[in-house]
Amino acid sequence: MKNTELNLIPIFIAIYEESSLSKAALRLNISQPAVSKALAKLRELYGEPLFHRTPTGVNPTNFSKDIYPALLASLTNFNSTLNATAEFNPKKSEKVFSIACVSLISYTLIPILMRNIHKEAPQVTIEVHPLFTEDYESDLRLQRYDLVIDRTPPEHSHLQHKVISQENLVVLCSRNHPRIQDYITFEQFFEEQHVVSSTWQSRKTTLDEVDFPELSQRLVRCSAAGFVEMLAVVEDSEYVCLSSHTIHGLFGAHYNLKKVSSPADKFTVDVAMIWHPSRTNETAHIWLRREIERAETNRLLTDTGSD
Repeated sequence: MKNTELNLIPIFIAIYEESSLSKAALRLNISQPAVSKALAKLRELYGEPLFHRTPTGVNPTNFSKDIYPALLASLTNFNSTLNATAEFNPKKSEKVFSIACVSLISYTLIPILMRNIHKEAPQVTIEVHPLFTEDYESDLRLQRYDLVIDRTPPEHSHLQHKVISQENLVVLCSRNHPRIQDYITFEQFFEEQHVVSSTWQSRKTTLDEVDFPELSQRLVRCSAAGFVEMLAVVEDSEYVCLSSHTIHGLFGAHYNLKKVSSPADKFTVDVAMIWHPSRTNETAHIWLRREIERAETNRLLTDTGSD
């Protein structure tokens, strides 16, 4: 494509997002005839109608809806390469970062991160979202999120990641459980009925036989919406669950639960920052990753002190 044709991409995106040629012109600080001319050129290049006129502006055709994500990604990634070498001053920046993470991180790391950022970057905003999708690659490539914090990605993923913590797992049951005392063998553990935590984005359990082959033997009676929701089901029942040690530390006292020693104490899972390779050298993104690591270090020091 010629340079003049590449210049049509931001014009298409502006028209698509504003649903108006006049608003797109204002957004881009160019004349409306220039926007109309660019739209005609795009229509000629694609050989397809791109927008339908309406009394209030324009609506995209199905073809435009199909090409919009790819064009937006190309523009976003190009802008990222420009921002990569730009100086980032956290004390003056008004940047908005978007993070998607597991609930464990929302309860533990995010509060510390925000306290640190309030001091170091008072005008920076952090948007925190639950993990509604497994398609991290698409979400990160399109920059719906700057960063995902979750279990480490599969080995075949080309996404970048860095482990920030290792979470121990524990067996929990009601303090009044009729059969379980302070220790439980695997044989006893699998004779009991289980409550598990499910993932937001699919109908799978958060921890399963892919993680630990032994878990294929569980008799699951309830799949709860998350680790915290799981605790409420287990207390004052005869169910058992495999939970995060940190979640038990945060919420165990609020429920009628006890931690039981078992062979499952050896189970651990890694929690990692995950990002698209195109963001690796971006100065603002580097700063965000460093702040997350600093917050996790602060959390570990606080936990050690409380012990």
